[in-house]
Amino acid sequence: MCRHQDELKQLDTEVWAISFGTVEMAKEWLELTCAPFQMLLDEERKVYGLYGMRHSWWRSWNFKTLWFYIKALLTGHKWLGIKGDGSQLGGDFIVGKDGTLLLSHPSSSATDRPSIKKLLTVLSEAD
Repeated sequence: MCRHQDELKQLDTEVWAISFGTVEMAKEWLELTCAPFQMLLDEERKVYGLYGMRHSWWRSWNFKTLWFYIKALLTGHKWLGIKGDGSQLGGDFIVGKDGTLLLSHPSSSATDRPSIKKLLTVLSEAD
């Protein structure tokens, strides 16, 4: 998302990250990811529940996820460890200006995310 800030701005889009972690963890994540996003803390995971996001150790740490991290380490990325609840899955959602849910993608695994191309397509078709 960080590399697509110009496109998001052209589409009059505001990106929000939602975290169940602490304020300190959220600040650290924003700094590490270059994220110029707004952050909402949902420590009680009410928003997570409303959007149907799952909590599963197996879905979070399956072979595909482990392979993702192995490849990252082999290509020089630094392991930062697990912070918070490592079995909470995330998701991607697009809410229109009128409050309509335009895209709902609760992740089925830790690496399950729609492509940026799909997200930008949904946003461009929302006008």
